[in-house]
Amino acid sequence: MYELGIIGGLGPLASSYFYQIITQKTKANKDQDHLNIIILSDAKTPDRTNYILDKTNENPYPHLLKNCQLLEKLGCKLISIPCNTAAYFHDELQKSISIPISNMIENTATYIKNKHYNKAAILATTGTIKANLYQNALQKNNINYTLPNQKNIMEIIYNYIKQGKEVPIKLWEETIQNLNCDCYILGCTELSILKTKFNLPNNFIDPLEIEADKILDFFGKERK
Repeated sequence: MYELGIIGGLGPLASSYFYQIITQKTKANKDQDHLNIIILSDAKTPDRTNYILDKTNENPYPHLLKNCQLLEKLGCKLISIPCNTAAYFHDELQKSISIPISNMIENTATYIKNKHYNKAAILATTGTIKANLYQNALQKNNINYTLPNQKNIMEIIYNYIKQGKEVPIKLWEETIQNLNCDCYILGCTELSILKTKFNLPNNFIDPLEIEADKILDFFGKERK
């Protein structure tokens, strides 16, 4: 009955936005043409970045594993976790369940390679950066990268978006200027929300959009 399982709440606003993207991308004439989706929003999952930076903090892995196992038991055929930093746990989680877990970071790096971009700016949490998640994926695809002012990125994510506040355009422009790259990875699902809000051009790569396309392809769904 169920097809896609989404582990949400990481954060909640990004999860709802991801569901919106999937729905809007699906070519459908009626409700029944859309995917059957379970969104398991576990907002109590410990912060991924806090754990990666300091292993004495609570480990989010048990939450992620429990939720993956539950989605598998409910009959889902594919799991998606719309949180870039959570990719840190991808391989360990995949070993524990039999259905595939989509890897948003690997999918994004492949997309950038296929678009023939040469150098990407990685806009992501400090946890994602310290774990070298995007750096490793880009290097594997022979793509150069650069990093912005990390203090600004974390301020935008944690002090503005996660708190439901408007991101100052001046802070955003200051963060992305002079990065000397030909594309920008919105490598935190909170940042994905800014693509529409700031009307960002196509070289701002939203991993949520790429993930949605991969999901529709997996289930053989036509896209608009």
